[in-house]
Amino acid sequence: MILRIDHVGVVTNDLKAAAFGMGLMDMKCTYSDDVDSYGVATSFWQCPGDDTSIELVAPVRADAAVHGHLKRLGPGLNHVAFEVDDIDADLVALQERGAILVDEKPCVGGRPGLRVAFAHLGPSTGLLVELVDYGTRA
Repeated sequence: MILRIDHVGVVTNDLKAAAFGMGLMDMKCTYSDDVDSYGVATSFWQCPGDDTSIELVAPVRADAAVHGHLKRLGPGLNHVAFEVDDIDADLVALQERGAILVDEKPCVGGRPGLRVAFAHLGPSTGLLVELVDYGTRA
């Protein structure tokens, strides 16, 4: 079950310039990673006054996920991430509704207990859904 929108992902070709723009809007960087297993650099920016975050994603390798299996080329909206309470069940439900899973099973995230998974909503949308499970379900 989806609990809330966790963050919105935006692909950029220039992470430093995009980060500068986030700063101009009084957003604060809460996390930054030079390169992850998908071949991208990421940084998370929090909106002032609430817990909404924007994830900036930039390719840093020729085989970066945004150029390859995540099927997103060029800058623009990449994905919407939802916090879920049972990532495995939600992946099955998405697949039953026609979504195409990027990963066969959830990947380990950057924090203990965190698991993430991506699914395409279909070629006409050009949008990915990211499911985020913090492993803190009651």
